[in-house]
Amino acid sequence: MRSALHSAARLAVGLYRVSTAEQGQSGLGLEAQRAAVQAFAAAQGWTLVAEYSDVASGKDDRRPGFQAALARCRQLGAVLVAARLDRITRRAHTLS
Repeated sequence: MRSALHSAARLAVGLYRVSTAEQGQSGLGLEAQRAAVQAFAAAQGWTLVAEYSDVASGKDDRRPGFQAALARCRQLGAVLVAARLDRITRRAHTLS
């Protein structure tokens, strides 16, 4: 028997981050992350409802894209999805 949580469609918010303006302008880093997140969400059967990105160091959790993504997750009860944990933050405390 599946629980209601597993039978309901899960909402996801994508977060992408590159550390340098050069990486951000090339689009390669962001596009690769976007493709990975979209593929993961699809494989899980999740609906990707929003996407946010930052061109900044992962040491600073005050990044506008990160904060907006967290707010959207809270608003919708969605999960935050990133290509790798270090794309979310470099701070272990934030992850916990």
